[in-house]
Amino acid sequence: MSRINKIPYLVVLVLASLACGLITNPINDAQNLAATAKAMASSMPIQTLEALPSSMPDMNQYLNPTGTPVSQWNNVPIMSQATAGEEFNKNTYSYKASGVTATDVQTFYNAQMKTLGWTSSFSAQGGSQTGTMLFTKDTSVLSITVTTEDQDVLVLLILQ
Repeated sequence: MSRINKIPYLVVLVLASLACGLITNPINDAQNLAATAKAMASSMPIQTLEALPSSMPDMNQYLNPTGTPVSQWNNVPIMSQATAGEEFNKNTYSYKASGVTATDVQTFYNAQMKTLGWTSSFSAQGGSQTGTMLFTKDTSVLSITVTTEDQDVLVLLILQ
């Protein structure tokens, strides 16, 4: 074969080698990247998801207040019929009262809070057994929830 005929074959051979390299290098790079990702993922510790403790208060504690009731809590009057009362934190107080109905409690607080300068924002009575009231004064909000339990009325005060 002459020298002139060898040069085109050599050029075709070099181009073919380069072309194969251009095709296989990206494939090899992708395979290497996938192997690296797999190795990193398998080396990470696997953690089991755990439930976070709830920030919701345990409402059962409010349903059974113990202790001697106060006559006033955070400038909010407590009914004289209260038989047991308990402060659970600086914003929450509950008490039980005997000889009154949920309607009596609502009537008491509507009159007392108005006298103290509070404005009634919401009042809903769930029959003669339950009710919820909201009062506002300046930047404070007082929620009063009333429910009947056996012969007693339970009153929950939450001041924000």
